[in-house]
Amino acid sequence: MQHIYDLFEKFPDGSSLWRACVVGLEGVRVHMRDLVKHSPNQFYAMHVASGKIVLHSHHQGKLRLASKSGRRSRAAAA
Repeated sequence: MQHIYDLFEKFPDGSSLWRACVVGLEGVRVHMRDLVKHSPNQFYAMHVASGKIVLHSHHQGKLRLASKSGRRSRAAAA
């Protein structure tokens, strides 16, 4: 079973903007790779069911799980 993720763009002022809903980590990789080509901002994905965050590293071009996981409030995720 593939998980569903919401992708967000995080701006320098700390605000976030929803960009897409994607199925599976491979889908997250593909969409984030495309998004970072068009913006210098940070991007992250959130697993809808668990609230776990997946970050995109601009420097390495890799995905990684955020150190803290679990359900977060909107303010904490933004």
